[in-house]
Amino acid sequence: MVIRIAAVETPPEEFLGWIPSAVTIDTGKVVVGYYDTIPAGLLLFTVEGVTASVVFHYVQPELRDLGIGEQLLEEALRVAERAGCTTCYGWVSPGDRIAKLTYEAQGFRSDQIRVKKEI
Repeated sequence: MVIRIAAVETPPEEFLGWIPSAVTIDTGKVVVGYYDTIPAGLLLFTVEGVTASVVFHYVQPELRDLGIGEQLLEEALRVAERAGCTTCYGWVSPGDRIAKLTYEAQGFRSDQIRVKKEI
């Protein structure tokens, strides 16, 4: 099986159902991943000035642990650097150790922690 990663202008049709409605895709950059011909992963990020921000990073659960998430992030960083970015932010949900490790493997470091309490 072959993993293919590519930056594209817009998400292909087969990826659209993965994107939460709160995420806008018309102003961002898109990186897709396939495992052979199977849609495997998607990363969306924005560029504002010299800052890139990952707004959505997803890999199909049955295809995790194959390095697809890391390869999506690597390609996004290359695209961001070519766009003139000097910084990239990624957001990780509390307790999502796998996502945190994925970002840290690419040299990301935590710079803030947000806490919340329902009242």
